[in-house]
Amino acid sequence: MGVFGLAVTAILGWLVLPRRLQANPIEGLCLGFALAVFGISAEMFLFDLVGLGWNGWVILAPWVAGAAWLTGKRRPFLDLKLDAWQLAPALAGLAVLGAWWPYERGMPLTSQTWDAWAIWLFKANAFYLDQGIDAYLARSAEFLGQPGYPLLTPLYATFLYQLEGGVSDQLGKLTSPCFFVALLGSVHYLARRIAGVVAAALFTASVALTPLLSQVAFELAGYADTALSVYMLLAGGFLYVWLREDSVVDLGAASIAATAAAWTKNEGQLFLAAVVAIIAIRLVRRHGHISRWAWLAGPPLALLGPWSLVRMGQSVEASGFTLGADFQAALFGTALSTMLAKAFTLGSLNLAFVAVVAASVAGILLKLQRSFWVVPGLVAWQFLGALLAYSTGRNEIEWWLATSADRLLSQTAPLAILAAAIAYGLWIERLPVEVVPAPAPKSKKRRRR
Repeated sequence: MGVFGLAVTAILGWLVLPRRLQANPIEGLCLGFALAVFGISAEMFLFDLVGLGWNGWVILAPWVAGAAWLTGKRRPFLDLKLDAWQLAPALAGLAVLGAWWPYERGMPLTSQTWDAWAIWLFKANAFYLDQGIDAYLARSAEFLGQPGYPLLTPLYATFLYQLEGGVSDQLGKLTSPCFFVALLGSVHYLARRIAGVVAAALFTASVALTPLLSQVAFELAGYADTALSVYMLLAGGFLYVWLREDSVVDLGAASIAATAAAWTKNEGQLFLAAVVAIIAIRLVRRHGHISRWAWLAGPPLALLGPWSLVRMGQSVEASGFTLGADFQAALFGTALSTMLAKAFTLGSLNLAFVAVVAASVAGILLKLQRSFWVVPGLVAWQFLGALLAYSTGRNEIEWWLATSADRLLSQTAPLAILAAAIAYGLWIERLPVEVVPAPAPKSKKRRRR
């Protein structure tokens, strides 16, 4: 039943997507999975907060009702056009799945040396056994599991355990590969809207064939980094589209995705701060309607506000350090050289960060509008945030970089590739359009009477 829960998550999420997004069925299932995982985990947290308890089928009930109501009003976008170009991402995705799917990482759940178990899935087991989060937080000093980390990954795994009727470690790990598939569909959707069908196929294949992204999703299944990369990609992509098209649907999608990023990992909270600042500046300049301010502030305040109160009530720290505090220039230099070397290692990240640099150069040469710089700027913002974290001296720097730098880069690699897709799309828009003369009207012969 747990695998059934993964499938139902994607289907119900697709059915509740706004029809104005016009995502085809494959894209819709991928976007829907990301939406529903966030929504279900948030729902479980709020249920626990008000004392409603957890039951997998009760948790699904609002989603079923919403999907039925929206489908009754208007069926989802079913237009699925497949052509030769779509073979590129399809074959790339299938190759990755075929190579990684049989792989299993044998690691006992009690191990404290592998963060995927100790930090993320151990919480899911505790939440399921306790039927709530309070007992774990109250005893957090007894564990090495970073209790202050956000709860999307462990709460969604707990939901799957509810449907399964018991703890299933392999089921919890399966969420990461599902997010990898969602990543490919999300890249295709955004690139198609921004740069067209051909670009969508090529850039999606590029993401699929980036070795580090599949390694994090499969070999390191159980971490939250793949999920975070999806939400960062969606937040940055929808933010860019909103700046260009000014649709409230895209604004809402950007706000929800950025909130989901913050609900997934602490790095997402830094990302949310940047997205909120960009949207707020735009709304102030354009005298945005109150409804748009509500879309900006509503999702993060409704979820992250209560989580902060719960965490502080249990005296649980968020991360154990503060960016910018205890800054050490030597550590910053070490982190910078290591991160740059890893970012431009073609064997693990292919052309992801080369692409964002090339896109930025193109942006300067083509004098692209300010909205373009949002996506490369978000990539740079997260990179700087990582450097400032490493500069605090919270951990021994060489060990810290060796165990986390690759995963931090994997979080923004898809967004870096999307920046190249945006630059390509804007370049295409500037190409002169070949005007084909209309055929001359045919003369009508008079009939003889």
